[in-house]
Amino acid sequence: MTEMERLEKALLPYEKRLRAQERFRKFLGVKEVEQPTYQRYITGPVERFEKTRMAFLALRPGNTYGEELRKKFKAQTGYDRHLIAPEYEELEEEDRIARSISQAVTRACGDYEPEPFPITPLEGRLEVKDEAIISRLIKKVGLMFGADIVRITELDQRWVYQGGKISHKYAIICALQHKPSLLNLAPSYFSEASSGDSYSRLKIITTQLTDFIRGLGYDAMYRETRGSGEPELTMVPIALDAGIGEFCRTGRVLSPEYGNNMRLKAVTTDLPLLKDKPISFGTHEFCMACESCAKYCPPGAVPKGAPSDQMPNPVHNNPGFKKWWINAEKCIIFWGMNRKKWGSCGGRCMAVCPWNKPMNLFHNSVRWFAIHSPDFLKKLLVWGDEFVYRRKKQIDK
Repeated sequence: MTEMERLEKALLPYEKRLRAQERFRKFLGVKEVEQPTYQRYITGPVERFEKTRMAFLALRPGNTYGEELRKKFKAQTGYDRHLIAPEYEELEEEDRIARSISQAVTRACGDYEPEPFPITPLEGRLEVKDEAIISRLIKKVGLMFGADIVRITELDQRWVYQGGKISHKYAIICALQHKPSLLNLAPSYFSEASSGDSYSRLKIITTQLTDFIRGLGYDAMYRETRGSGEPELTMVPIALDAGIGEFCRTGRVLSPEYGNNMRLKAVTTDLPLLKDKPISFGTHEFCMACESCAKYCPPGAVPKGAPSDQMPNPVHNNPGFKKWWINAEKCIIFWGMNRKKWGSCGGRCMAVCPWNKPMNLFHNSVRWFAIHSPDFLKKLLVWGDEFVYRRKKQIDK
């Protein structure tokens, strides 16, 4: 058995996973398209966004873009910062446990900042003879490291934050779903843990993928994407370019497999790769028929109705689009309103999305109907989801 045969045998489980993902998307009728479907939302020139205008970063002391937001946040929550948590003795016993879990699983994404391995010198570089083969290898290794979906695109410089410089041609997008048992308790410290856990695992996955590519003799770097960190990339459009999913009402990416129940991180590289195509499976039409995320968002930060060109706050948003705008101020202020019960909303807009169901025969059949049915049947499916899962608007306090 040659070394390449041994490699193929070792990675065979992940080749099977890739094939299963491809078969699943084919079953649903997911189409690969030449242009990402977010093009329908672009109405004018798109400038690179200045990250200090983000609501998360605007809350930092001294950020001139956040003066008004900080006043509102202080007035409505009593806190100066959204990440300040009460002392343990102020929490009920179950919340002490949940907050401890959240802090434990979040630590890696905030504290883990390793220097990547050195790049293998040119004389030891792996020769790329077939970009399709090396791209397939990258995806299988990414799945082996722990990602749920791995796809590739060319890096569009519009999605690099203003002032940043990334010369790499390609971006490898890793998607990882939250633990549903935690996410479904949103808002709570448990659901906050679901977000922190996903970000921490993605940090490790993308670090390993970076080191792997550097070992092959090519430059690569994992990229920070969290709004509460020092983000380098706007992940939503990059993931849409790569075909992870389509743009949805929550302002996030909705994939055929996991809905919007996932987090994203990227590795950029100069390794020659074959890019994936964007996809289309009717997300816009389903979101127009649904509105669950808007209906059950506690502060009303998710809009109802059709996409609009009316931005809720020009300071924290980028013009040039007609889309569903998330009101980041309402969202982040809600996070701070009951610190004894939750540290963030933790993704209630994700928890109530009808698309975020287990991958089994029944729910996969419902997914097919959600894509191919007329609008009135889409609405009926949403009603059934609300009835079966006993959705409610109010938040237990």
